[in-house]
Formats: sequence, C-alpha cells, structure tokens
Amino acid sequence: MKNFKPIFIIILFSLGFKSYSQIAVTGYSNYALGINTSKNKAVSFEIKIFTNNYLEDMPVEGTMFYNFKTKEYHRFSIGLGINLSPFSSPDQVNSFVIPAVLEIFPIKDFKKIAIIFELAPEFRIEDDVIIRSLFGIRYTFDKKNNSKL
Repeated sequence: MKNFKPIFIIILFSLGFKSYSQIAVTGYSNYALGINTSKNKAVSFEIKIFTNNYLEDMPVEGTMFYNFKTKEYHRFSIGLGINLSPFSSPDQVNSFVIPAVLEIFPIKDFKKIAIIFELAPEFRIEDDVIIRSLFGIRYTFDKKNNSKL
C-alpha cells in the first residue's frame, strides 16, 4: 500500500475541485472534523479526520451516505465507510463503519445550521466490534442564497 498516500491525496484534492455543490463542515465532540458534500442529493460523501492523535497515527474516515428525504426539522442518513491511517507506515485499515446520522435543524427557515447525532457500529480489523457515538454541529456553505434547502 505504498502508493496509497499519493492516491489518497489526489482523491482528496479532486473532490474539492470537482465539487461545485454545497459543502458542509462539521465539528464533532470527540475531536473530529468532518467535511461533506451536499445532503440534498440521495447520495453524499463525508471525510472525517480524528485530530486527537499524532499525525502518523491520525485516523481518517471516508463514508458514503444514503440521505432520506429532508423533513421540516430533521433529516436521516445511513452510510458505509472505511476508517484508515494513511500517514502511518505501513498504511493501515483500522475499521469499517456503518453510521446512522440524525440531523436536527433548530431554526425552521435556516437549514444551514444543524445539530448532528451519529451512532455507528465500528468493525475493527484487529479487535472486536464497538459502537461509536458522535455529537456535533454542522454548517453548510452554498453558492446560492438558498437557506431553505
């Protein structure tokens, strides 16, 4: 997996260059930062970086989500992802995750801000299965002035 680091960096940058839709940033309770694509489409993607580790051991998680229809005050998504440490030597896959996410919009007519609750079984490669929970706040940036989404 020596060639994985350049490929991972190229994919990360190409997502940023080709993503012309909404981008959202999420701060999670467990020292994690997430960046995701538009949740208004049926399928979206998120990259989480867990920042409470040294750079060599820092886990990065890529997840693909299926987004259910947005309701007046909430949205539900379910996903499938992989958690890995791309900067360690050798590169290692830490676990596979199946997150279920509930977004709550506290302000009815301003859906750019959301409170996030995530519950995910994490199937660790060298260990057992654990249940991970995250709590966070998400802010969605968009090109248009479309706060109702």
